[in-house]
Amino acid sequence: MKVPTLEHLRADDIERMDYNQLIGLVRETNRPPGGLDSIVTIAQRAFVRPGWRVLDIGTSTGVTAIELARLTGASVQGIDINPVSLEEARRRAILYGVDDLCSFQQQDATMLVDEDETFDVVFCGNVTSLISRHERALGEYVRVLKLGGFLAAIPMYYVRTPSEKLIEAVREAIQVRIEPLDKRYWTDFFSITPLQPFFCEDYTFDALDPAEVDTFVDHILARPHLESLDAEARSAVNRKYRAHLQLFRENLAHMGYSVMLLRKEPEPMDRELFTAHRAHAGVRAR
Repeated sequence: MKVPTLEHLRADDIERMDYNQLIGLVRETNRPPGGLDSIVTIAQRAFVRPGWRVLDIGTSTGVTAIELARLTGASVQGIDINPVSLEEARRRAILYGVDDLCSFQQQDATMLVDEDETFDVVFCGNVTSLISRHERALGEYVRVLKLGGFLAAIPMYYVRTPSEKLIEAVREAIQVRIEPLDKRYWTDFFSITPLQPFFCEDYTFDALDPAEVDTFVDHILARPHLESLDAEARSAVNRKYRAHLQLFRENLAHMGYSVMLLRKEPEPMDRELFTAHRAHAGVRAR
């Protein structure tokens, strides 16, 4: 759907939007699971540096792309299917002084226009779970990734079984037919040749009070650009955006995620046999 300018939006237009379109409308700082900590971990563990090329799949309002450029000096290309979000990403890149390092394009992740082995890092966050043909998307990630380059994924999954009612509500909000998948699904999904597991850390989401969500929504909806909406449209945004975030608060209470790095290798490597773990602090060798 092509979104009209703000002053021409009506309540009916808002009602037809999914969550990703609302993100672009309200200019939410849309981060990957784990937020800045996840971005920093990927940047450090993949040794991202100036001169590297990074592809950010499902960049939304550009936060991951912009932060990677700021932190590392790498050139980052962000892609998304939502033109309104991409507009906001370009605005933010200028604001943070990295528009010379960041570019944003409207693309479909299952049909990337880039040539084979173009990027040193492909960052896909959790967006793959929202792509109906996610096997085809993974094939495209691998195709455009250089040999020796890193695929960075942060898949979300259920650690507690959700009700069917909750799953249906989330499906309606994001307009994607998600399934209640566990970590094993995503571990197996990304375990394809020529990708080799390189790093993985698991997390669970913190519990959040509903009042914190309401405070966050109040802050977002007070942004001056939204004053261009008429009263009915603003009311619709308030109701729908607030309802979505409260729904996601409930849903994430059942979920965890993993920060994963996989490296594109010329041939499979033998697994490590003699593994180890960090010794307890304060224990001295005798």
